[in-house]
Amino acid sequence: MELREILKKVVLLGDGGVGKTSMVARYVIEKFDDKYVATIGTKVYRKDIQLVYPNLIINLRMMIWDILGQKEYSKIRTASMTGAHGIIAVADLGRPETISSLSDFWLVESTRLGGDLPVVFVGNKLDLVGKDGPSAKMIEGDSAKRGAPVFLCSAKTGENVGTVFRTVGEMLVADMVTSARKDKVTVPMSLAEAVDFIIHDFCAQYGDLEKAMLIVQHQFGEAGIDIRDPNYHLVLDGLDRLAKAEEVMLSETVARVNYEERKRIIDSFKK
Repeated sequence: MELREILKKVVLLGDGGVGKTSMVARYVIEKFDDKYVATIGTKVYRKDIQLVYPNLIINLRMMIWDILGQKEYSKIRTASMTGAHGIIAVADLGRPETISSLSDFWLVESTRLGGDLPVVFVGNKLDLVGKDGPSAKMIEGDSAKRGAPVFLCSAKTGENVGTVFRTVGEMLVADMVTSARKDKVTVPMSLAEAVDFIIHDFCAQYGDLEKAMLIVQHQFGEAGIDIRDPNYHLVLDGLDRLAKAEEVMLSETVARVNYEERKRIIDSFKK
């Protein structure tokens, strides 16, 4: 299992008052404030998420830039867009003009400043407007023209807010995931080769070869594993011990995925 640490910049665009700040606050700090305060310049938030795929775990750190929605501030907008990797285009479902503004202004600006970036359309304030209303149909149509995903959400209730950010995160690592799936994995020809792979994989994810090898030696020693002539059942015990160590140093999710992948590798040598 390969582990990667990735940093990406995501920008929220849209007219003033559509709920960009409320959305990101709901997502990052799980807080909603219905008092409208115009964003002065740009606010930057950080959110770490973990994306798990076959043979690949990505720890994604998103730097989320909430840019003011007043169109006159072109210099601030230009500076804030620099280096962006993805766009969340937000409109207010109760104000159709903010939906038109996404395609007519904000996405034109994002293309001019940052090129053709991945974009997710968002119709916010779903708690005030029905899913089947004309505004919902309008933003769904605009997103379809661009071939982009669209979500109707509510920063107030939290509905679909997390899905919006996770989706843009998945879009930002899509090429990496595709590349990882194409990588050829050498199939171990013996249990010893499987153990060799497991030790290498554990050390690579730990990040410190010397300390990682000490952990492996200790855990394999406690399991009674003889690496010169490994036994399936003892190696299985060793995997369980390594998983417990990874729960502490990485996370329970990573440890569980690693365990299942490593067990799959040694299962073909079960006697």
